[in-house]
Formats: sequence, C-alpha cells, structure tokens
Amino acid sequence: MTLLLKLDPAQARDYSMMIQSVGMTCATFTIAWMGITVEWNSIIFCTIGAGVGIIFGLENVDNWLSGPEKKMLFVSIWVSFAISLWLLNSEDDRHAHDRIQNMSITKAVVLLVTGFIGGLCTAFAGSGVDICSFSILTLLFRVSEKTATPTSIVLMAVNSITGFFWRCFVMDAINPVVWMHFSTSVPIVVVVAPLGTLLASHFHRLVLATFVYVLEALALIGFLVTGPPWYLILTGAGIIVFSLVFFNTVSRIGKWWDKRYDPVALPA
Repeated sequence: MTLLLKLDPAQARDYSMMIQSVGMTCATFTIAWMGITVEWNSIIFCTIGAGVGIIFGLENVDNWLSGPEKKMLFVSIWVSFAISLWLLNSEDDRHAHDRIQNMSITKAVVLLVTGFIGGLCTAFAGSGVDICSFSILTLLFRVSEKTATPTSIVLMAVNSITGFFWRCFVMDAINPVVWMHFSTSVPIVVVVAPLGTLLASHFHRLVLATFVYVLEALALIGFLVTGPPWYLILTGAGIIVFSLVFFNTVSRIGKWWDKRYDPVALPA
C-alpha cells in the first residue's frame, strides 16, 4: 500500500486492519467449517495480551515512530525470524507437534507477553500478532506450521477487529481514502481469503514455511526499494543480528523443553 498506492503508513496500517477483519474472519469460518486443527491456548492467551498491546500501541507507541522507522523495525525482526525458521527446519531430528505440549502457567505467561508484543506491532504496522504467535509456536513450542498457520489466521481476524473498532469508533481517525480502498477490496478478499485457507490446509508444513521465507524476503526488498537513509539500514542490520540471536536462543530453549518432556511427536 505504501509502495504502490503511496498511502501514508498510518493509512496503510488502518487499511490492513480493516481488510484483515473481513478476509481473515471469512478464512476463520473456513477453518471452523473444515475442522482444521488450531492451537486454542495460543488463540486465547495471545488475544488477551494483544488486545492490551493494540490499544496501548495505537494511543501511545504509534506516535513515537516515523513511517520509515516502523517499516525498518517490522521488516528487520521478521526477516531474522524467517532465517531462524529455516535453520530450525534444517534440523534432521526436529519434532513437530499438533499443539503445545504440557501446557503450564509459564507457557501461558509466554503467550500473553507474545500477544502484547504482537499487539504493539499491529498498532504501528497493521499486523504482527499473527507472526509473533507463529514464531513462538514453531520455535519455542515446536508446533507444526500446519497448526501454527491457521492459528495465526484466527488471531489475525480477532485482533484486526479489535484494532479496526478502536480506530473507527474510539479514535474516529480513519481517513475517507482508506474507506474507499476498503470498500473496493472487500468483494475480493471474502473469496480469496477462504480459498487460500482451503489450499494451505493441503500443503506440507515445509511448503508453508517456504511461503514465510519468500514473504519476508519480499518485505526486505520492498523496504530497500523505498530508499531508506543509511542509518536506518545499519540499524535494521543490527536488529536482524540481535533478533537472529534471540530467535535462535528461543529455538534452543524449545529444543530443550521438547527433550525434557519427551512428548509424542507428529511425523515431520
């Protein structure tokens, strides 16, 4: 939206939440209708944390960052996640589960914090809680991408509605231009989003992971195409390195948890 249609980052953020509130809700209906497995612990606890994060982010954090800084943060963090996921899938002995094993209070707190951080990302970028949940589910809890993907869709639906509601009815700050783009796009997403969910349910988890790699690579290219100043590029590179260390640490903790409890795993 910012590259092709030259929308202001705030307008692009609003459009993203608005269109996701429709498309991802339709996709969620498809998930429920097909009986696709989702991780309910993640949906419940991440949504609670994300609700607080979105509201706090819209009212406060969004005003602290410029448009280019928001892009840099979002792209840098998730490019490093894509690299970490690739490294994880390179392991020959990776176990992939259909849900979180041995759910505990500690894991619930992790999901709450994950949701809050994802809500902050959603507040300035239009999405974030979905990829935050996806990253923790796959790296820390060793949940299969086959479960993490539909779980992310449900989270996106619920939390996009929260953000849309807050911007529209509480802040009353949605630009008429955004409404125009939204009304034009709705007839398309109500068909394409459920169709995408249907197709994704038949893909191998490694195919879904490949989509993540490609999307994050395109996001990085898109950020560089905007011609950001060198200080943002260098800062982004530093964040990628730091985040890569963080995600690899999370992955190692997940591997330790996996071996400690030795649960029954699904075939990779």
